[in-house]
Amino acid sequence: MSEYLRRSRSAWYSFLFVLPLLALYHVGVVVTNLGQRGVVLNGADALLQAALHAVGAGGWMTSAWFLAVVAGVWIYRAEPTARKERLAPRTFALMLGESVLYAILFGGVVMGIVRALMPWMNAGLQIGPSLGVGRSLSISLGAGLYEELVFRVIGMGGLYWLLQRCCHAQETPAMLGAAVVSSLIFSLFHYLGPLGDTFRLSSFIFRFVAGMVLAGIYRWRGFGIAAGTHALYDVFVVLRPF
Repeated sequence: MSEYLRRSRSAWYSFLFVLPLLALYHVGVVVTNLGQRGVVLNGADALLQAALHAVGAGGWMTSAWFLAVVAGVWIYRAEPTARKERLAPRTFALMLGESVLYAILFGGVVMGIVRALMPWMNAGLQIGPSLGVGRSLSISLGAGLYEELVFRVIGMGGLYWLLQRCCHAQETPAMLGAAVVSSLIFSLFHYLGPLGDTFRLSSFIFRFVAGMVLAGIYRWRGFGIAAGTHALYDVFVVLRPF
């Protein structure tokens, strides 16, 4: 068990674990947008592409697969688990099982936290405009991958680094502050853009707490498990509304 916990939390196993998620999302985007007037992407995916274009990294340099290759090479060279140990395929099956378990429990845990802290709040997940099952499923897969990448890896990780380097914050306050700020931004993000939800305090609080729970999963179980949990929970919401 200790070996599984160590491997599954590593950057190398997380990277390999989310590759099928990346493939399923982009195949889903292509298939579900065929014949449509506009291409519907996950919002975090669109945000990341816009940021890359803004710094001049347009065209093929914004390709998800190009970026995945760059990330994979960098992680392989930097991660001792990748360079010194043989790959353990059973770890991926266990990571999938762990993600499924967390996804099943996720909504109830978030709702329980909200009700414990604010019993007067009738919080819940607001479902946005209907896009059809196919598009909704592909966006759900993209949410798990790109929202965890943008808001946990880049947002929370970047804020944690800044708080420690620039403000000389201790590890625990820096991590907590980064989790809170990134979770607030994560929640607000769902109300932006043409497909954004109508703002409601109840759904905002729900998503903020959901962001904090995902931040905890990311901190203690790594990017792969956080992305898998997020994607599968969103898929469950599409197939059986919360």
